[in-house]
Amino acid sequence: MLHRIKLSHLFLMAAMVTIALATGGAWQFSEDIEALARALAPAWIGIALVYWVLWRQITPATPDTPNGLPPRPLTTDFAPLKLDMRYADIASLPLNRLEIVVVDTETTGLNTRKDNLIQVGAVRIVDGKLLKGDSFERLANPGRPIPANSQRFHGITDEMVAHAPAGGEILQEFLDYAGNAVLVGYNIAFDLAFMNRIGEIRNPTLDTMLLSVGAFPSRQDHSLEALADHFNEEIHSRHTALGDADATARIFLHLIPELDRAGARTFGDAQDLCAHSADRIRSLGPCD
Repeated sequence: MLHRIKLSHLFLMAAMVTIALATGGAWQFSEDIEALARALAPAWIGIALVYWVLWRQITPATPDTPNGLPPRPLTTDFAPLKLDMRYADIASLPLNRLEIVVVDTETTGLNTRKDNLIQVGAVRIVDGKLLKGDSFERLANPGRPIPANSQRFHGITDEMVAHAPAGGEILQEFLDYAGNAVLVGYNIAFDLAFMNRIGEIRNPTLDTMLLSVGAFPSRQDHSLEALADHFNEEIHSRHTALGDADATARIFLHLIPELDRAGARTFGDAQDLCAHSADRIRSLGPCD
């Protein structure tokens, strides 16, 4: 039963129990309830703050990743992010002043050289706000059967894409939707690798996984699920392009103040942080 309780809930319960025990101990020496409340108020606030700080810093360890490095992502080839390219028009802009399109894809498999796009989903962030009702979701015909194990993963079948446009047409529709916005995604290098095979992505990009590695260097689990749990966000329609893009967008908005505390306030800062995190992950070696 205990393993079903979220870590955040355990921290809350522990804080409440600590406060209750402190109150009970002090109650024995005071008959004036109002005086007792005034005396204990600073202690209650202090206990709550301590547990909040602990919750922000502590995360379950991942035993099979050495030296505090994050688990292996879908790809360690971060070249599609073009992190060495500088964008003078937005480099000094704060992250909450950017126009951002958060994107995710679903594919026939995990081989970025041989598999194909079958779905693209995206949402838009403007001035630090996720725009409701402003989204993009399209299915693409991969021109080949979708393997059964992939169908079980994302639920997209051959019948669902039989009459869908080809990937190139869908990609152009997405690029029209994105315009000049900064593209953000979770391990977005994976998505960009598929997109760049059928078109050229010129938009500036950021990766929430790499940003998380930079913002929380002591964390060992930077998975989408772990980040959503850390920020108390639910992932609706997991492993659909639009569902994962929406979750990634909400996580990115939570990351902005964390990045500010880490010294990454502008787009240029965030690029540099992504580059540093990419170096850390590449030190794990190539993905299998």
